[in-house]
Amino acid sequence: MAGVQQELVVRGEQIERVFINYNDRKYIVNRRYQRKLIWTIEEKQSFIDSILRGYPVPIVLLAEPAERRDGAYEIIDGMQRMNAITSFIANDFPVEGEYFDLNTFATAKALMDEGLLQQHTPVMDRAKCLAISAYPLPLSIYEFADGESVDEVFRRINSGGRQLSRQELRSAGATNQFATTVRLISSKVRGDSSSTDTLLLNDMKKISITNRELDYGINVEDVFWVKQGILSRDNLRQSRDEEMVADLVAYMVSDAAIPSRSELIDAYFADPRELEGSNLERSQAIDQAVRRRTAELVEYDFLRVHDAITLLLARADVPFVNLIFPDGHGGNPVPRYYQAVFLAFHHLIVRNAQVVANVAAIIDRLRNSGRNITIQEGGRWGADSRQAAVDSVVGWIQGAFENDRNPDPAKVHWVSRLQNLLINSTTEQPAYDLKQGFFSLSDNPAFDELSFEKILVTCSAIANIRPGHRGYVIVGVAETAATAARVHELFGVSPSSYEGFYITGVEHEAQALGKNLDQLFQDLANRIERSELSEPLKSYMTSHLKMVRYYDKHVVVLEVEGQAEPSLFDGKFFERRGAQVFEVPAASLSGLFARFR
Repeated sequence: MAGVQQELVVRGEQIERVFINYNDRKYIVNRRYQRKLIWTIEEKQSFIDSILRGYPVPIVLLAEPAERRDGAYEIIDGMQRMNAITSFIANDFPVEGEYFDLNTFATAKALMDEGLLQQHTPVMDRAKCLAISAYPLPLSIYEFADGESVDEVFRRINSGGRQLSRQELRSAGATNQFATTVRLISSKVRGDSSSTDTLLLNDMKKISITNRELDYGINVEDVFWVKQGILSRDNLRQSRDEEMVADLVAYMVSDAAIPSRSELIDAYFADPRELEGSNLERSQAIDQAVRRRTAELVEYDFLRVHDAITLLLARADVPFVNLIFPDGHGGNPVPRYYQAVFLAFHHLIVRNAQVVANVAAIIDRLRNSGRNITIQEGGRWGADSRQAAVDSVVGWIQGAFENDRNPDPAKVHWVSRLQNLLINSTTEQPAYDLKQGFFSLSDNPAFDELSFEKILVTCSAIANIRPGHRGYVIVGVAETAATAARVHELFGVSPSSYEGFYITGVEHEAQALGKNLDQLFQDLANRIERSELSEPLKSYMTSHLKMVRYYDKHVVVLEVEGQAEPSLFDGKFFERRGAQVFEVPAASLSGLFARFR
């Protein structure tokens, strides 16, 4: 297809300069099409060894986004290689048992002197480190690229890729509503979601899944699919979780039972321009079904079913595989058995508008049920066989459900969503703040009026990031074990932990105030209404205030959104720099208002 030729610059960039750019936060990852960090330590070491030996390495393809003029580059191809280089220099792993010498060049040494990097031993010979630093990494820079052309380049580069899994090949450049919805749901279930599609390469390891000897932000053993024995660690590495989510979403939005087979999933993700006949019809039908339901509702439907099952498994205190197969099914993953149970829950919760009434009864009926769920073996799972498996599970458990007489979305369980917000807070600090509670932790704890005012000041600062930008202050979560221990000492609360966060809840504070949770919620809403926050931010926060459940705890979520104009507290403007809040001086107000024009 002919078109205007884009500017393409090819050059060699010394690895020292690549690391300097990385430290200056110049490399961007777009999660709409980029893979997570998946290279093993052996793959990283092999790549660095190639550089050390002076071997040629594949070219890294970058794009200079048309909408940015800050010198940043979007990584189209080569994220794993770029991460291997920067993390080796940062002393995250050794090569041949030796670590990069941080004294080799000025930027690395300065970071070590500031305590931001730590030199591990044994240290690699300085001559080898200099050779690595001077190695000219081949870069191809696609200048002034718009988002659509970057998507197309990525799709074309990866459509013939040999190292990508089948699901990763499907996802390469797929931007229809179905593909986007599957990607977002999958990231939320894994716990590696982000509040925006674009992240700095520097932050990718915070939301990547721990690999052997590579300590990333999310422990693979804690990921739902692996923890419950539904998929193996290698399945997760190959993005089989996204394949299963795609299979489930397609079934959820279809009016009748549909089969499960790889060719169908291929069609759901494919570019319609490359399809014809029945495959084109299937692709269009599934995408239209998602649009008809809306992507937001499909995601909401999936996650409330997922959370219901998560809560049930926590009550059963046994992984899913051991619940339905007490002998563990020989250590084999059980994805189709889980599909049957998930879709049965979806039928009852979403289609029948019911809620779980008797958790113990469902656990009892699912225990050792695997031998009674007939699963079609092989690559294909026919529509009739799949429907029969779902119907059998519905028949066993439907007596333990009842009609949802008084749905209250403000009090819905937020297991997956809260976990994702906590992870997001590590990659976008300015838009998130966590508080252990509204009480001081002094020897005589009481509602801390000054702290509540500081929370509202923080909210006004988050609203001033830019118009439409959403952020959260979450109350009932301690960021350190010491704070959680102090809450336990004062109130006897045993926190729930998740990825280094400690959920303490606010029940103990309501009790100390002589209130129930509804009364505490109303009191907080009244306090916001009486506060010095400017309108319309005040009304937005009052109407979007939430008290949500996380297992046995309740957490308060103050949602903030940037308004059309900058927001004030007590007649003053504030902004966030990292995790800190600063009043905007008069001389800087023009810059603040410029963000809202």
